[in-house]
Parts: sequence; structure tokens; C-alpha cells
Amino acid sequence: MTDVLRLGELIIARLIAAVPDLGGRVYDKAAADTAYPYATLGPIYGTEADAEGIEADDWTVQIDLWDRRTKLDMAALAATVRRALKGWADIDEVTMHPLQVGTPRVMDDPDGQTVHGVLLVEVLLEADPTAA
Repeated sequence: MTDVLRLGELIIARLIAAVPDLGGRVYDKAAADTAYPYATLGPIYGTEADAEGIEADDWTVQIDLWDRRTKLDMAALAATVRRALKGWADIDEVTMHPLQVGTPRVMDDPDGQTVHGVLLVEVLLEADPTAA
């Protein structure tokens, strides 16, 4: 089985380290009173991608960005997040291929105050052959 838990932790740590505009506010799930801007992990889904005796999964992780500034401010933040993740890999921690990151989507939230940015991150994650 591939280590999607560790992958999520690594993505969170990468965003904390590489996107200072988030002020370290990157969460699996945020609290209701979290200060803006912040990022959370959205839906996560995977498909089996085993090949030639290698156990692997293709994972898609949604990164949600939240702020109360303008859509243009959010687009700039989303572009920074995209650059921080695009092509990045931490092969010392997990057997992963470099991240592929789609172009961001930016929209008004239904609450009328919040702006929401969405990025989809895709990665091929291989199982650790030494794990039991």
C-alpha cells in the first residue's frame, strides 16, 4: 500500500516552508476561527497504477485556498502555491514522482465574503518495497 498519509504531511510541510504568504496556516482541516489566508487539503482520491511488479497509486489531492481579499489577490496566491508544488518531490521520505499541478481556479464563495482558490495536485506514489 502506498503512503498517502505521509504524502499529505509532506505537501502540508512544503506549503508551510515555501509559501510565506500563508503564514504557516496550512491544515488537513481548519478550525472555524482560522485567520486568513489559509490552505486546507480538499478531496483526495487515488487509483491503482501497479506496473511490472511495482505497487503504485496515482493520487489526486485538492488544495483549497481561502481568503477575504480579491479574486486577483487569490489568483496571485494560487500561482505562488502552484510554483511551490509543481515538479517538487521528496524522494527521501516516500517513493514519489514529481508533483504535477493543474492551473488554479478562483471563485467567490457562497458566503459572499470569502474567495476560494482550488488547485489539483497529481502524483504517482510507489509503495515502499521494504515495508511489511
